[in-house]
Amino acid sequence: MALDYRSLKSHIFAPERQAYGEDDCILYALGVGAGLAEDEAVGDETRYLYEQDLRALPAMACVLAYPGFWMRDPRHGLDWSQVVHGEQRMRFPGSLPTRGEVVCQMEVARIADKSPGAFVVTRRTLSDAATGREIAVIEQLNICRGDGGYSGGDAALSDALAAPIPAPPAAPPDSVIVLPTSRNQAALYRLNADRNPLHVDPASARRAGYARPILHGAALLGMVNRALEAALRQTPGLRLGELDLRFMAPVYPGLDVAVSLWRQPQGVALACHQAGALCAQGRAAWTKEEQ
Repeated sequence: MALDYRSLKSHIFAPERQAYGEDDCILYALGVGAGLAEDEAVGDETRYLYEQDLRALPAMACVLAYPGFWMRDPRHGLDWSQVVHGEQRMRFPGSLPTRGEVVCQMEVARIADKSPGAFVVTRRTLSDAATGREIAVIEQLNICRGDGGYSGGDAALSDALAAPIPAPPAAPPDSVIVLPTSRNQAALYRLNADRNPLHVDPASARRAGYARPILHGAALLGMVNRALEAALRQTPGLRLGELDLRFMAPVYPGLDVAVSLWRQPQGVALACHQAGALCAQGRAAWTKEEQ
């Protein structure tokens, strides 16, 4: 069964709801490595791990009311074993409380034939279930490496994608924050939402072309969020408003990730390296803290 553009684009996803609390916030923080770093720039991360005066990392919004590994459903005609996370773009209209109930509505926003693969972009809007207040808008680009050529050359069956996430400046970064990863970090992060076996099962990883299980792209995004929270301590009154990350190469649990930051007028450009190789690049923008 091949990818069917019209069927997938028009698929209606049922809204997802989730009540969450302090334990969920702590589990997410552990899954993205909070508390491992010895880099003084990161500082004390107890506020993400201890229920007293607990704070939620904004990027946790990506795992709340998550529909699971929906691409595994045979109705969608996708070769799920060949799917990898290509990009994630997040907007944070409001701050994320440490407990509450949220509702998430997902849609397939864009599909592009990039033979030999296809790009499938989903958009998820996360809102407070009680008030309707928007908390986050999440766009995720998945690269479906086994599904290219579905359009047969028909331009009407391939959408334009968003403008590329820019590369960081060529100049040396203003700061570099080193974040360790644990050997079991991907196995731990899976408990938040994404149960793709690629991240825990060696045989699944080898079938996908990797030497061993790799870290979730969304887990790397959470690590970047931690580095940004450290940077935000230098800018009182501001919080994270936007975060875009393009994944360039796999990240393997057990090796350090260096997050380089370049200051910009309203935020930062950033790049992530593991073992000296570029594994992600992106940008973040600040916004004013709610009063």
